[in-house]
Amino acid sequence: MTAYGFQPFLRQENSGKEFAIPEITDGFLAPGESDAAGDAPEITAAVEGMVPVSFMTEELPRGTYRVQITLRALDDVEQLRVFAGRKQLRAVVSLKKGEEYRAVYYQHLCEIIPRWHTEEWTAKRLFVSYAARNSESISMEECSAAPAENVPVVWLCGDSTVTDQAGELPYNSGACYASWGQALPAFLDGTAVENQAHCGLTTESFREEGHFDIVMRHIRKGDFCLFQFGHNDQKLPHLMADTGYYRNLVRFVDEVRQTGAQPVLVTPLGRNIWKKDGSYNDLLSEYAKTVVRVAKEKKVPCIDLHGASVCFLNRLGMADARGYFHPGDYTHTNEYGAYRAAAYIAEELARLFPDIFPLGITGTQSVEKFIPEPGLWEKLSGKGPDQDTSTQRELFDKEEKDARALLAAIESAKEAARR
Repeated sequence: MTAYGFQPFLRQENSGKEFAIPEITDGFLAPGESDAAGDAPEITAAVEGMVPVSFMTEELPRGTYRVQITLRALDDVEQLRVFAGRKQLRAVVSLKKGEEYRAVYYQHLCEIIPRWHTEEWTAKRLFVSYAARNSESISMEECSAAPAENVPVVWLCGDSTVTDQAGELPYNSGACYASWGQALPAFLDGTAVENQAHCGLTTESFREEGHFDIVMRHIRKGDFCLFQFGHNDQKLPHLMADTGYYRNLVRFVDEVRQTGAQPVLVTPLGRNIWKKDGSYNDLLSEYAKTVVRVAKEKKVPCIDLHGASVCFLNRLGMADARGYFHPGDYTHTNEYGAYRAAAYIAEELARLFPDIFPLGITGTQSVEKFIPEPGLWEKLSGKGPDQDTSTQRELFDKEEKDARALLAAIESAKEAARR
């Protein structure tokens, strides 16, 4: 079997257009870069950030690969993050001097339509990254890959709460954007995760822009396809929960079933929105109910992420819940929130399909230990980039960072739908 080695990914030496697209590299943005049309997000952190160390292969054919890595601690490492591909989280660990972290995981390479692009690009290289406050205390002892056959691929379809968010440098778990989709690989053994979700998409635009075409081109019997939409659908009158949204979900399920793959519906992640009296403001309950309805009618599995996340946020309360979201954001989680949501998704997949998804958190800290420090929002001040809102998807994504604009957009869509 052919084996491929990894070499260091040096941003300064790999500055061509291909290496400037985070979705087909290691998922991190160099200082001064941005995945938006404006300035890079400004985050002033009172906690120290990390600079990832990345490795890449030569160009490889499309397909699934078995990646094997061994990291050794040259000194005590309190916080170590291990990523694959475009900042997909593989592990959150601590190592004592002399200890090793060993892992085998699977990564899939295929086409993707990156953010700010309309044409397809092909991810041609495997990437492995690690980040620690003292990265020089980590030694990459082994890193190799080989083609893998008959490995189930978990396809992810959704919006910004699912997509592989690009990571600004220096990387900070509390100050970065992260989604449950890119944290899910940390909990799944024996499967590859292929994330085709994107910011600002609806059940309609995911199809119209060609993202679903990529899924349908490659998905096969034995694969799984998870759908989570709703955050942007509710801003359009024709995509209300019981009309266009419902019909689009039904169509997704029917088409995936025809391939022999297993569709799985996921209710939308709860937002970080609260009423003036401090009680939770649930803006997505109708969409969550529709997902459950479609699942029952079509007899497909449903993961109630909405119910679980809203319950979690209510238990925390408004002040503590903020620590699980990007500073100043009302929809998008940081690494802590992403990890928490992904753990729930993984638990449900293990419950629904125990033969395929044995819940594997070996070598990772428990979810209860990976939590934000108190008052994180107060310690991190930030503002989002001045985004280009000339496209619908980017306008929708920006609205998710502005509570007033978000509420106004949702109410406007409802009013238009009632006419």
